[in-house]
Amino acid sequence: MILFFGIRPGKTINIDLKQIKCPHCNQNNSLFGESTPNFFHLFWIPIFRVSTTQVIHCDYCKKGYYKEEFTEEMKAAFER
Repeated sequence: MILFFGIRPGKTINIDLKQIKCPHCNQNNSLFGESTPNFFHLFWIPIFRVSTTQVIHCDYCKKGYYKEEFTEEMKAAFER
């Protein structure tokens, strides 16, 4: 019997982070976030969530911030 299993990403959720300045370029209203869950799957059916990847990008300076680099404002806005 052959088993197909592994880890695959789920649907990406986009979040607008209005009224927060980019720490790199100090541009207002230019940040947006992406949250992507990763699922363990068996036969291409998601069974349970393994982790979630969260990234914030600035449209103006194109800088990306990973979860470890979030400021307190970014963390609070992402949790809403």
